[in-house]
Amino acid sequence: MRILRPRWVEELLDAPYLLDALMDLIPDQVYFKDAKSRFVRISRAQALRWGLDDPRDAIGKTDFDFFAEEHARKAFADEQRLLQTGVELVGMEEHETWPDGREAWVTATKVPLRDRSGQIVGLFGISRDITVSKLAELRLAEQAALLAEQAQALEELTLRDDLTGLNNRRGLHAAGEQALYRARRDGTPAAILFIDIDGLKQINDTLGHSAGDDALRSIADVIRSSIRDGDIAARIGGDEFCVLLLDQVGEALQRVLTKIAAGMHAARAERSLAFTLSATVGVCEIDAQTAGSLAQLIDHADRLMYEQKLPRSAQRVAREPQQRRRAG
Repeated sequence: MRILRPRWVEELLDAPYLLDALMDLIPDQVYFKDAKSRFVRISRAQALRWGLDDPRDAIGKTDFDFFAEEHARKAFADEQRLLQTGVELVGMEEHETWPDGREAWVTATKVPLRDRSGQIVGLFGISRDITVSKLAELRLAEQAALLAEQAQALEELTLRDDLTGLNNRRGLHAAGEQALYRARRDGTPAAILFIDIDGLKQINDTLGHSAGDDALRSIADVIRSSIRDGDIAARIGGDEFCVLLLDQVGEALQRVLTKIAAGMHAARAERSLAFTLSATVGVCEIDAQTAGSLAQLIDHADRLMYEQKLPRSAQRVAREPQQRRRAG
C-alpha cells in the first residue's frame, strides 16, 4: 500500500530542496570543490563573507581569487593531499589572510566527495569563523608571555647584587648547584675562589663609603673580565666575592688568579682610584669525587682564604709597634 504524505512533507523530502535550504540558511561557510580545488557551489554565508552578491559568482574560482597567496597555497596543498589520499581533515584551524591584510581564523572540516562509483571527484568543506575567540586567545597568550617575562625579570633582580651587577648569594646558589652537579656528572674539574677585599673598612673610614663602593665595583669588574662566560661570579657579603670556575685546574686556574691580581694592581691607575686594591683568595679545587654541597665547599674555600689572611694580619700587627717607635 502506498503511504500518502502531506505536500509539505514531500517538499521537505526532496533532496535538491533540502540542499538549497541548507546552503541558503546555514550560518557557517559551506562549499563544494572539484578535483582542481575550484568552487562548484558555495553557501550564501560564504558569498556574504567574500562580498559576493550571488553565490554562483564563485563557481570556477579558487582560494587564490579570494585570499592572500600564502593562505591559498597552504589550503591548496592540504586539499590536493586529501584528494589523493582520501584522508579527511577534521576540525582543522586555518589562519586566513586577505589581500588587504586583514586576518581571520576559522575551524574547517574537509572530506572527499565521491561519485556513485566511489571515485573521488572533489571535496566538501564547512568552516566556522572563530576570529573573535582566537583574538581573545592570542591576547591572553600575549598577556601570559608578558607576565612570564616580568616574573623572570623580577626573579633575575632578586638574584643580582645591585651595586656590582654580579650574582648575589642567592643567585650563586641558584646557578652554582646545577653547575656543580654537571661537573661531577661529567667528571670535569672545577674550583671555588673565595675572595676577600683587603682593607675595605679602612677605605670606608678614611675616604667614605662612596670610595668603598668604587672598590667593590672595581673588584667586580676585574673578576668579570678575568673569567669566562660560563663561569659564575657573585658578591656574597659586604667585602666577600665568590667565583665558581668550571673546567679550570692547574695552569688554567693559575691564569685566572694571575689575571685577577694583575687587574686589581692596574685598577688604581686605570680608574684614578685614591686607594690600592688588593684581596686575599682561598681556592678550593673540586673533582668528581669531592664531597659536599656548594655551601659546604664555599665554607671550605672561606677557611682556606682565612688561613692565607692570618699570616698577613700578623705581619701588619708586628710592623705597627716598629712604625710607632720610628714616628716617636
